[in-house]
Amino acid sequence: MFEAHQHARMLADATRLTAFHDAMAEVIADGDRVLDAGTGTGILAAMASQLTAGTVVAVEYLQDTASFAQQALRDSRLDRVEVVRGNAVQADIGTPPDVVVSETIGSLGPEENIVGLTHALRQRYPDIRAFIPSRLRVLAEPVVSAEASALHASVIGAFTREQPGGMSFATVLPQVEHALGGQIITARLTDATSAGPAVPLVEYDLGTTPDADFSRTLSLGDSTANALHLYFEAPLSPAVTLSSHRTAAFTHWGHSYIVRPPHASTVTIGYRNADRRFTCHWDRPADA
Repeated sequence: MFEAHQHARMLADATRLTAFHDAMAEVIADGDRVLDAGTGTGILAAMASQLTAGTVVAVEYLQDTASFAQQALRDSRLDRVEVVRGNAVQADIGTPPDVVVSETIGSLGPEENIVGLTHALRQRYPDIRAFIPSRLRVLAEPVVSAEASALHASVIGAFTREQPGGMSFATVLPQVEHALGGQIITARLTDATSAGPAVPLVEYDLGTTPDADFSRTLSLGDSTANALHLYFEAPLSPAVTLSSHRTAAFTHWGHSYIVRPPHASTVTIGYRNADRRFTCHWDRPADA
């Protein structure tokens, strides 16, 4: 099914589109053959076609989305863009590309398989000159956040108020707090302040790194942080980097954070590509 709401948000994201346009203008040379892997509505392929006289192929896995992109490109008289429905690694795109563009970036970076996709494309087309983006980093910044405090208070309040039938959750409140701390919240961090330096969790060299999986344990010690702000940085070109950090221009990716449970001092953050999801596990002190 064509996800109209999600694609509308991405088309309305001027920061995203401007960043990709500027990066492509910097990287793509006239005559380059361009592959847009996971084209969606075809908007990035359309921009690429204005930067090169070479072929531009837009590959989309979902049939309804591919048909939508094809019709939109045809109506826009952008006939030089060829839309191919299928897996970007396996599809027949004719001449190998010089540049690969792929905005398959999840909320925190790797969830849409950009790492595996670009690595597989490099294996199939070893002469690719450039990937846009070229790298992908995931970082964690300890913060003090009113949003995180309000969310914690709201959740705990739901479990501590009087419940029908005399039900009590008093003895399982620590379990509630740790369950909350394991959930990645996406919102808009408008008032968070830094409580320590950002820590890189993982960095992928797109096209070279074969596997997105990682696990990293962080210690907050006696930090005043009540949350960890999780974000990505994606260098699209030497001069353009796209970021979901709370101080960067707000995008459709939003801001992500996890709430620190009281008394917890260490957290293990990991990603499993097989599940396409991040996990966050806080320690459980004996006195918590």
